[in-house]
Amino acid sequence: MQYQISSNAFRDSLSVELIDADGDILAEISRLDGLNQLKLNTFNNDIDLAVLEEFILYARENLECFEDGSPLSEARTTQYISHR
Repeated sequence: MQYQISSNAFRDSLSVELIDADGDILAEISRLDGLNQLKLNTFNNDIDLAVLEEFILYARENLECFEDGSPLSEARTTQYISHR
């Protein structure tokens, strides 16, 4: 597995892509600057939890802050987990 950073001007985003040995993108973590959100897309791929955890850590360290200067730790969310 390897990582690649890409940008998308249309989505106003910067992403880290998780790429397999065949060059296929298995997942991406995007920093959406207009919304100050972080999104994970696995494209319906099954990914080992250990790989996913390392991927998330890499993204947090390499995507830096949002364009407005806000740290990634202040990312907005629209989804909430209900703890039972």
